[in-house]
Amino acid sequence: MTKKLDRNQIAERIDNILKSHKKPYEKKIALFNLVKNLEVGDLPSEKKKRVNHLLESCLFNELAKQSMKEYKKTTVEVFRKN
Repeated sequence: MTKKLDRNQIAERIDNILKSHKKPYEKKIALFNLVKNLEVGDLPSEKKKRVNHLLESCLFNELAKQSMKEYKKTTVEVFRKN
């Protein structure tokens, strides 16, 4: 859903996301979805798809980094118990 928002509405939504009790990676997903759905002008359909793929790849990269950090932390905890 794309919707034209003014700067104050965007700032308020960003502030709400950042102040939420979500985990950091959940906040990144919420921020990503906000940016992805912002109406910033007319883009040709193909260009819009390319931009969205680029944004998604950056998000997935960040999520993969977070997952690896949590994996390493869990692995360390398991080996400490043994």
